[in-house]
Amino acid sequence: MITSSLPTSSWRRVLHHVCGWSAVALVFAAPVSRSLFLAASLLYVVSWVGLGQFRLRFSIAQAVPVWAPLVLLASIVAIWAVFSSAPTGDIVNNLKVYSKLLLVLMLAVTFADTHWRNRAWTAFTVSMLVVLASTYANVFVNLPWSRTQNQGIGVDHSVFVEYVSQSVMTAIFMALALHKFTNNTNPKWRVAWALAAAAALGSVLFLLKGRSGLVAMAVVIATFLLLHTPRSIRWRTAFGVALLGAALVASSPLMRERLKAGYQEIATYQSFQESSLGLRMDMWKLAFNRMLEHPIVGTGSGSYHGIAAQHFGYCDFTCTHPHNQYLFFGMEYGLIGLGAFLWLLWRLLGMARRSTAPERDMLFALVAVLAVDSLFNVPLWYRAQSYFFYAMLGLLVASNLPSACQTAATRLRPCKPEA
Repeated sequence: MITSSLPTSSWRRVLHHVCGWSAVALVFAAPVSRSLFLAASLLYVVSWVGLGQFRLRFSIAQAVPVWAPLVLLASIVAIWAVFSSAPTGDIVNNLKVYSKLLLVLMLAVTFADTHWRNRAWTAFTVSMLVVLASTYANVFVNLPWSRTQNQGIGVDHSVFVEYVSQSVMTAIFMALALHKFTNNTNPKWRVAWALAAAAALGSVLFLLKGRSGLVAMAVVIATFLLLHTPRSIRWRTAFGVALLGAALVASSPLMRERLKAGYQEIATYQSFQESSLGLRMDMWKLAFNRMLEHPIVGTGSGSYHGIAAQHFGYCDFTCTHPHNQYLFFGMEYGLIGLGAFLWLLWRLLGMARRSTAPERDMLFALVAVLAVDSLFNVPLWYRAQSYFFYAMLGLLVASNLPSACQTAATRLRPCKPEA
């Protein structure tokens, strides 16, 4: 039985609120501000540690179904760093990025408390509404805070982060809108969330040039169709949605141009060809071949940068990461690291399948997007996407925890001292 001797001093109560609000702040910041996310994360970690209650927190964390793969993957990165021959800067960079795997567990413990979890969902909703409103406003005016300064349809209107990351984040927000639509009984709120979902879809189709977002949107829609459509009409509904989706894509000049460019890049592919998909295929081949050469333990933490620089001879696009999370883990950490990542995805999927919480459909959608996006991006490593995925994983894992864990988390709240 978990027992608790909660501190009741005033400074402990202040620290408790600092911890909770900084967790909420980093969820808000993930789609809009890198500096705010880092500041909120630092404040959160310091206050989380300062609160103590480690036995209780550890007990709650251990009850999280993805505890083991998260700790294993973070441990592999740390252990491999000791023996890596990569430059110190590249090793440290990997440690900084993948240490956020443990942040997922810490957030899951904090957000197991329904009060902080509800505030975090509100923060995420407000943040993404700001992103959407800014994206549409950017069509007509050059917003001072927008990274793109252009107007009209047919050009990119990404605002706070680059178009790939924003489009994937928008797809997850669409999952939230569809979740609220399907689980709400108030007609007015259902209409509001339907409009939010349509706005998110329109943003990805017409205002952002990322093909990744189009794929993520398709994955989210397919997930919700699978979960919420009666089996008897599932295929007919899917066919109708596919036709509608094809018509919408065909009506978007920006998306038509991007898909046409993608087809041409594949059809005319040659090694070392400087195109988005062409270079991706070169990087995939490099990472796969190095993984075959070092199949068990990989080439070492942070080693991709140096190996790619030597192989390609230039680093404009090719030396940062291989644009494939599976191959990234497989190359640097071998089948051990790749297996740990696959185990994480499997446990997340299992958690969604066993969950009785309404948010299970969102967890399914996030896992599906993470798995598919990892085929051509590195969502757990690249800055903007990694901040977002780590924050949302923590929030969604907490939202789908067994009720016993959520009950235990309420014991972390400090009590007011007796008068």
